[in-house]
Amino acid sequence: MDEAALIESLGNDFAQDLVDNRLTLFHNYLLELESDVNHFNMEVYEEVFRRFHGAKGTGGIYGMYCITDLFHQLENDLVSLMAADNKGKIDIYIKMHNELDLVDRMACAWLGGERDLRKIFSESKSSLHTNELALILEPLKSVSEQIIAVLQDNGYETTLVKDGMQAMQCLVMGSFDLFVTSEQNRFINGSELIGFIKIMTRLSKIKTIYLTTENKTKWVVCPPDVIIKKDSSLLGSLDVAIS
Repeated sequence: MDEAALIESLGNDFAQDLVDNRLTLFHNYLLELESDVNHFNMEVYEEVFRRFHGAKGTGGIYGMYCITDLFHQLENDLVSLMAADNKGKIDIYIKMHNELDLVDRMACAWLGGERDLRKIFSESKSSLHTNELALILEPLKSVSEQIIAVLQDNGYETTLVKDGMQAMQCLVMGSFDLFVTSEQNRFINGSELIGFIKIMTRLSKIKTIYLTTENKTKWVVCPPDVIIKKDSSLLGSLDVAIS
């Protein structure tokens, strides 16, 4: 057996092991962790992180780069768990189970002879929020562009507005599923807009995400659905929040 054939055979063995054994084990690890959101079993946490890291590396060896990317995201999800509140932990666990299910789909496709897994990866993400509309109010262009990229990757149609007044007009006249805002905006700030959404029956089903650089504890009416720090973890946290 030549080297290429050997790598192909070993890659198939890895994909089969994912489908038959590893993914079930990973789901069970997560179920054990989420059985008590108030307490981390660090032994299980460290074990699942180690196993995710090993699967990430093995996938890369055999050219399963989308599977490698997913296990890298699963590692990031585990890191996010450490800082999340109880509701945030539940959202992250749901996201991780969905990501493991996507690994299963891609491993099965690999065993069926498919070697380009990018289509499965992109279709799965973009189908999450197909036909859903997101309104973004973020004054920093560098940040808004990244936010829009994450939302569009997840299937949202996006509308970017430049100030609080324009955001208010869009909320009144349009129909949105998600609103992402920072605090400091021209004319109307982010927390006031979130308060408006929460008290208006027609708008109350809009999911609100508030981006901040500081810990805010007082709100005009009530807090947003999700609070995300504007730091290096912003995009990962946003991806978790909308999954």
